[in-house]
Amino acid sequence: MTAVRYIQFLTITMLLFSVGVKASSFNIVTTIKPIGLIAHDIAGEHANVDVLLPDNASPHDYALKPSDVKKLHQAELIVWVGPELELFLEKILNGHANALRLTTVDGMPVRYFDEEGHDQHDGHDHSHDGIDGHLWLGPEQSKVIGKAIKTVLSNKDPENAAEYQQNYEKFIAEIEAVQLNIAERLTSNTSKGYYLFHDGYGYFETAFGLKPTGHLTINPDRKPGARTLVSIRSALMENQAQCVFTEPQFNPGLVESVTKGTSAKIAVLDPMAQDLSLKDNRYVDFLTALGNSYIDCFAR
Repeated sequence: MTAVRYIQFLTITMLLFSVGVKASSFNIVTTIKPIGLIAHDIAGEHANVDVLLPDNASPHDYALKPSDVKKLHQAELIVWVGPELELFLEKILNGHANALRLTTVDGMPVRYFDEEGHDQHDGHDHSHDGIDGHLWLGPEQSKVIGKAIKTVLSNKDPENAAEYQQNYEKFIAEIEAVQLNIAERLTSNTSKGYYLFHDGYGYFETAFGLKPTGHLTINPDRKPGARTLVSIRSALMENQAQCVFTEPQFNPGLVESVTKGTSAKIAVLDPMAQDLSLKDNRYVDFLTALGNSYIDCFAR
């Protein structure tokens, strides 16, 4: 082999090697898309982010498929809320070396439920059995999620730690700007009534001073009782609430039947980011969409 051809061979080999390194970037699996958006914001181009649950699935009642188990085994980082939300993953992920359980992350401001399922108070000095698992719906909680993912990635991939830090700082700045915008637009509406499909938005509502009139069900796995539906319909007939929120993952029939003949609007909250994509959107797009849903509900 001539010297020129040898140099060409080395050049091609190095190019192939560099392409191979880039192609084998860090593999992250998150259980749901909103957390995937956070992971993608922090990892940038240094990781492939995949979401376990389909857009139309609920983490409350999902059943793992063999392909899901394979995806989890191949992941270098798995980000899940915890058994408080994804109970179906408890046996597989508790103690898993590559699993990041968000409810046990240091500094996570969690919200607790009492035995009736209602919000109790914040803190970390109580049993985790009553934690509200909808962490990604709160801007402050999502900042902690972003920091936790940044820390894990920096430890596993120290060569890119500076970029993960930059991405995290940008992530925080974006959230704070959106928080300010939503708060300003909701200032005169925090006392207006509304009903939720299920009691899962406490983190978001606490952040912006909102308080629902009530909800159809505490747990979306459980259908609301006749007494609850009659009570809500009576309240709507008396104009105690401006709208009732439904969700894309659940049958809207109940909400339609409760609001029929009243002046209440049907609005949509999308807690699973069904209309967003990891490729084209960031977490702040999700946060903005949530805020817009509340703002549109109150606009009359």
